[in-house]
Amino acid sequence: MQINRRGPGEASLTQDGRDLLDLLAVEASDEEFDAFLARLEQCLALREDMPRIAVTYREGLLGQVEADLPLQLVVVEEDPHDEPPLRVLRRTVPAGTAALDAMLAVAERRLQLKRGRAP
Repeated sequence: MQINRRGPGEASLTQDGRDLLDLLAVEASDEEFDAFLARLEQCLALREDMPRIAVTYREGLLGQVEADLPLQLVVVEEDPHDEPPLRVLRRTVPAGTAALDAMLAVAERRLQLKRGRAP
């Protein structure tokens, strides 16, 4: 399925060369319509497999977060030894496939080096 843009404020949703749905900006600016189409394109581009998300967590601290889709990350942290003992951390994560791939590559290299040193 794909979006064919016809002009400002006009597009159609097509599949296998056939129009399925006409999209028109009735009460939206060109910028709003373009933003809507961009979000719709992201949804249509989703693969059948699960999205990838990588999170670093070290010594009780949330670190770098990367994802191949934009997301709202919510972490509920409960530790009776902390003050306060319950926290909710929220972070907006933009899509960053290249950053995610780089983060995973670095982690894999570190694992390989660590394994190489082990007896």
